[in-house]
Amino acid sequence: MGRHKQVSDETVLQAAREVFSENGFGASTREIARQAGVSEAVLYQRHKTKLDLFFAAMIPPPLDLGDPRRPGRKRGFQPELEALALRILAYFRDAMPVLVQLVTHPGFNLDELADGESRMPLHRLADAVMACIEGHRDPGGITADAQRVQAAALTLLASLHSLALFERIGVHGGAFPDRAVKNIVSLIVAGLTATGGNAS
Repeated sequence: MGRHKQVSDETVLQAAREVFSENGFGASTREIARQAGVSEAVLYQRHKTKLDLFFAAMIPPPLDLGDPRRPGRKRGFQPELEALALRILAYFRDAMPVLVQLVTHPGFNLDELADGESRMPLHRLADAVMACIEGHRDPGGITADAQRVQAAALTLLASLHSLALFERIGVHGGAFPDRAVKNIVSLIVAGLTATGGNAS
């Protein structure tokens, strides 16, 4: 009868994620094993190489933005988009330690990761923003065409990602105020609702 694992795979991966997030790929597997409560031999029984362990461990936190299809008309377009943007920024803040180490490793290739989209939920983030925008398309409201809606969603995501990255390196004392996000959203809303929204 096989012996039961005393330390779960998830415990090992969590320890590796914490050590790699703090110290990068150069982190010691001895330290990972110590933090997980296993030997280095056990690490290499479960993951053939340090690189295998790194990519298995470096999974950003799960994405939960609530229901992205809920238009929230009672609050209005701008407050709804602000609330969503703040949730996305919170996600990026949480994910940034892992994302920085993951995407800067020379071996990183999103297409080669078996479950790449679940690990890097960029499409789901964009879908949530576009659903919020489209949920408020009505006469006298959003005038932008589909391409501009996509561009607005990408602009918002890029801005929020940059804020989280800047915070990670200590810009603005490591924490931008909510007002910064609201100002970005205000500019995007103005562009989507302007009468020239479909101009080339």
